[in-house]
Amino acid sequence: MFDDKKKGLEKKIDLDTQKKFKVTAIRNKSLGKWAAEKLGLEDSKIDDYIDEVIMADFNEPGHEDVIKKILDDFQKAKISITYSEIEEILFKHEKEAINKMSE
Repeated sequence: MFDDKKKGLEKKIDLDTQKKFKVTAIRNKSLGKWAAEKLGLEDSKIDDYIDEVIMADFNEPGHEDVIKKILDDFQKAKISITYSEIEEILFKHEKEAINKMSE
């Protein structure tokens, strides 16, 4: 009986982890596309930039590394935006990703 509950809990944790990973991937992809458009990148460079944003999320736990990457890129391009503004947009894209996963 205990083993069944343990296996059920492990399966739920695994599914929750997979869902969180998918939500994060969808969020980072749409956030990267938004940032690429704001940076005025050519269509041929947008997918590469999205990949850079996605890969930035593996630098450290949490979403701070993604925000720092975009903030640095915006500062280099002389685009005025704050960390908090990017974070707010990130959360908006995360909500959209969660809604997309719920469909």
